Amino acid sequence: MNQRKSRYVVFTELAYQLAQRTFPTYSHVKSPHRFTLPQLIACVLLMHYVRKSYRDMEEWLLASEAVCQALELQTVPDHTRCTGQPSV
Repeated sequence: MNQRKSRYVVFTELAYQLAQRTFPTYSHVKSPHRFTLPQLIACVLLMHYVRKSYRDMEEWLLASEAVCQALELQTVPDHTRCTGQPSV
């Protein structure tokens, strides 16, 4: 049986593939390397696609395992900073 994909997963996969082809993996050699530029760019594109704020997008990603798998995310980016660590 062929499994259907959510339109959000399809959009995320496409955005991530295009970002991987267009942007370098990291912005700088000494960057923290927690997230790649293509992952972050795909998150921002998805955020605009679903019309969410940064804070709401963080919550949405926490609830959406399929989208996180499509982006190969180990942790969800924090809306206040891009570290994946809880803010203090």
